[in-house]
Amino acid sequence: MIGNEKSMKIRRIGLILLFALLVVTLTACSPAGQSNSWSGVLVTEDYVYYAGGSQVTALVADSGNVAWQYPEKGSPQRLFYAEPVLIGEQLIVVDYAHQLTCLNAKTGAETWKFTQAEGRYIDSPLVVNNMILAPNTDYSLYALDLSGNLVWEFKAGHALWARPASDGTTVYFPSMDKYLYALDAATGALKWKVALDTTTISRPLLENGVLYLGNLDGTFFAFNAEDGTRIWQQKVGGGVWSQPVLHEGKLYFGDQSGRINILNSENGKSVQQIETDAAIVGTGALLDEGLVFGNEDGQVILVGFNGERLWTRSFDGSIYASPERLGNRLVISLNKSEKPLIALDTNGNENWYYGKKK
Repeated sequence: MIGNEKSMKIRRIGLILLFALLVVTLTACSPAGQSNSWSGVLVTEDYVYYAGGSQVTALVADSGNVAWQYPEKGSPQRLFYAEPVLIGEQLIVVDYAHQLTCLNAKTGAETWKFTQAEGRYIDSPLVVNNMILAPNTDYSLYALDLSGNLVWEFKAGHALWARPASDGTTVYFPSMDKYLYALDAATGALKWKVALDTTTISRPLLENGVLYLGNLDGTFFAFNAEDGTRIWQQKVGGGVWSQPVLHEGKLYFGDQSGRINILNSENGKSVQQIETDAAIVGTGALLDEGLVFGNEDGQVILVGFNGERLWTRSFDGSIYASPERLGNRLVISLNKSEKPLIALDTNGNENWYYGKKK
């Protein structure tokens, strides 16, 4: 009976998450500053850039004070989910209204905009070799120069949700057509594609010539980046939504069942599974003593490299975005919370928050 209840909960979580992104019932911001939208966070030395709901907000990193917001007045027709990308003083943001926009990172002023995509942007672009590689749900990967001009476009068999990976020569990304693609980074020409068995929306990790990623069926793969040969695969407890973290020969990632998985990167064998109370969607943040994960129940969990659970902090809301770390600071984004953004020290103690002030 317990197993059936957990299985039903996993399926429910998957439906909720897919519904949140596809249908957009989790709209901009509710009254009183409560965040109801999927969000993305970029942490730098000076600013925390928060893309959530109908605006992108730049917060002073030390205090959490608002530096600027874009657009000045948000609209429910233009929603921001993906973390911004910083290139020098250019801040690239994408939205659910088909637009990719370049802002001045210090002022929030709009510099240029790319509007040729016909679908929505779910994840943020990758920047490599001064080229912006932006996946879109219109089945296309768009390659732009830093002025927003289209360099090339590649059309896959279905929607693209995940940020690509690249070594500068080849670009790798999964599609909802159940394939993993490899393209020439300069021209967009197809090098190879391999089957992923089912829908895959997680970002691939490229390390030492190997691609690592998981699918929504709970199968985790390692592929040879040169030719797409499958090196190994391993089944885990639930669907994988996020990119893994590789540390000293071990892969760390959460899954939809609420487990934190530790796999041997050479052969895919399970080293350990750590149970948490709810689905883990975001990528772990690497600290000196371990990795920090957030889950759907609003728990922030630090797991040591040996699998020991070092501490847990609980917050009001759900955590879908990846925790972000810079130096001695962690930033957590919360869904359905009056504190949509919280800055913590690396011991899990709150420094400041952005949201409704009492």
